Amino acid sequence: MSEIVGKEKVLKLLQNMLSYSSADQTEISFMGGNTSLTRFANNYIHQNVTENNTTVKVRSIFGQKIGTASSNNLAPEALKELVARAEELAHLQVDDPEFKSLPGPNPSEITTPEPDETTYSASAELRANGVAVICRKSAEKGLTASGAFRTGGSEIGVVNSLGLTAYHRGANSDLITVIMGESGSGYADRLSPTIAAINAEEIADEAIGKALRSQNPRALEPGEYEVILEEYAVGEMLQYISYLGMGALALQEGRSFMQLDRLLMSPLITIYDDGSDPQGLVNPFDAEGVARQRVNLIEQGICKAVVYDSYTANREAGKQNTGHSIGVQGDMGPIPLNLFMEPGDSSKEEMVKQTKRGLWVTRFHYVNPLIPNKAVLTGMTRDGTFLIEDGEIVGPVKNFRFTQSGVEALNAVQSLTQTRRLQGAWGGGVGYLVPALKIARFNFNSATEF
Repeated sequence: MSEIVGKEKVLKLLQNMLSYSSADQTEISFMGGNTSLTRFANNYIHQNVTENNTTVKVRSIFGQKIGTASSNNLAPEALKELVARAEELAHLQVDDPEFKSLPGPNPSEITTPEPDETTYSASAELRANGVAVICRKSAEKGLTASGAFRTGGSEIGVVNSLGLTAYHRGANSDLITVIMGESGSGYADRLSPTIAAINAEEIADEAIGKALRSQNPRALEPGEYEVILEEYAVGEMLQYISYLGMGALALQEGRSFMQLDRLLMSPLITIYDDGSDPQGLVNPFDAEGVARQRVNLIEQGICKAVVYDSYTANREAGKQNTGHSIGVQGDMGPIPLNLFMEPGDSSKEEMVKQTKRGLWVTRFHYVNPLIPNKAVLTGMTRDGTFLIEDGEIVGPVKNFRFTQSGVEALNAVQSLTQTRRLQGAWGGGVGYLVPALKIARFNFNSATEF
């Protein structure tokens, strides 16, 4: 189902489905849209694909028994069967004693800007033009480019039997490349709600420059180093920190690092979540259709709040649903998806000049959590790791594996750049606006052979 359905038709379809329900409470959500992807490797395009799909999900509740079912068949009889299936599954469940209710209506109608239509329905030719710039420039330097250019958008609607309705259309695009030489590589990406903001020349120049500077890396002993983390690395680290500890369920279950009203990070660090800020990718409501509130998570290093959905808010007296459901009942609970880190007053050039002996890290790869309640992460550096000595970048080094608490890293931040970059998270559709960071101590526990 590739065409845009539109607010009126989406909400009418969902309201009609509500009329089929015999449950005590019912929630029905609609997720439609398209994703188009142009992949390239060895300096040429090798795949161009488009996926158009629509999924309708029903959550049926009888008392404290909850059943869910989903389908991409929008035929009227199939939708009736879908509601019946969710109700049948609900009757087979055991009670969830901590479930209280679905959320009620939003206080006011959720209004959002219209998406960029060129981005929403971008042609393969438009993406190919951007890829061609990267491949041509890479080949001219004797390098090999690979990556992907993705465009598309989503159409989301949610209704429930308590009177809640929500609808939103959004679009986004991202272009990613890794450029390889004989003994080193470079990386660059850009993410934006408008394809016009994706500058392929800039991406190519950045990745090519990194690749050329990365050739013939030297081995360096592992240990604790000063680091400058580019925005790519900061976004990756923040994704895992937020997942591990900035949601209410993690705090309620005692597995979060967050200690409310305590100073855990550098006073230079302020982090908030805001699904309506146009500097990011706008996501105005959560999986339950509840309007996302701005939540100040970290203020000048002090833990101030975590995000809630209806389930976790109902577990604590006096807590408010902040609109951060991800639509999954399980061990994740609500998480912030639209993160912003306030900028500082420095630049990357100034950070380098202020570094006696340290490492420049372009990005992280294969990151995994080790100790959730301390936000200890492990992963690899990749696509541009350089040694800094006496205020100058002196050359490339072989990659490291790190084992480091993200919270302790943010506590050791010495400066942040004035500029920020939008970094994608969780595979696309959400993004974090983050600066680059200079950190006094970062632990690299082993070296690689490349």
